[in-house]
Amino acid sequence: MLNCDIVRTRLKTMILGRNLYCFQVIDSTNAHLLGLARDGAPEGTVVLSEFQTAGRGRKERRWFSSKGKNLLLSILLRPELEIEYAQKITLASAIILANTIDQYLKNKNLPPVDIRFKWPNDLLVNNRKLSGILAESILQDKKIVALVLGVGINLNEMPEERDPAIRDLAVSLKELTGADIDREDFLCLFLENFEKDYERFERTLYRQVIDEWKQRCNQFGQKVLLETPFGEQEAIVRDINDSGFLVYEDMAGKLHALVTGEIISGHKDASGF
Repeated sequence: MLNCDIVRTRLKTMILGRNLYCFQVIDSTNAHLLGLARDGAPEGTVVLSEFQTAGRGRKERRWFSSKGKNLLLSILLRPELEIEYAQKITLASAIILANTIDQYLKNKNLPPVDIRFKWPNDLLVNNRKLSGILAESILQDKKIVALVLGVGINLNEMPEERDPAIRDLAVSLKELTGADIDREDFLCLFLENFEKDYERFERTLYRQVIDEWKQRCNQFGQKVLLETPFGEQEAIVRDINDSGFLVYEDMAGKLHALVTGEIISGHKDASGF
């Protein structure tokens, strides 16, 4: 099981993870941290759990994760920015996580993996889901007073341990590299990188995020199936706009920005918090 005392000892952050809650079982790390946020928990509070009974992703989808194999955590941010920045913060979190995976594998002399982003919140390797991110906000006067980022990362779960419904849709770092992933080391590295890069992105009001995110997305120009507020639509992915929303071309050749929705592409979701 993940040792939170080791995490507290190794962690080299000033804020992130200094207020750390660890559970063996919880309903949802995001739900618990949202409650703590409403009670005044400080920025940087982190909630971890080995297993979730009501983990969820976008559209309230269930989360599937074997106990003690992966990382399930939620991070509390208090950016004091307009709600329009929430999407950019989600994209920034994906960048930080992908860079952390690259760094961890390099530090351990393990083979690299080619991580690609699927809008709005997935990290894929070979079109299989390695990680998902779910952002939930508490607003006041159209400003974010608290933003909870739920992060699920498949580290050590092998196919035979996975729910059959998602066995071929998900993938873990152990499956890709053949090596056990030290979860305490990985968590500390992720939180340390997050604290450093979050400050960088905040300082520049997320100006670099869109360009950095695009570098890991290979869906531009692809024909996909989208879930939109108006139902499912076939479309061609054209861009990500300056607000972090998907720009797509419909079958009539007209461009639209997708604010609420996702790329379906006939592929079942496998994430939740």
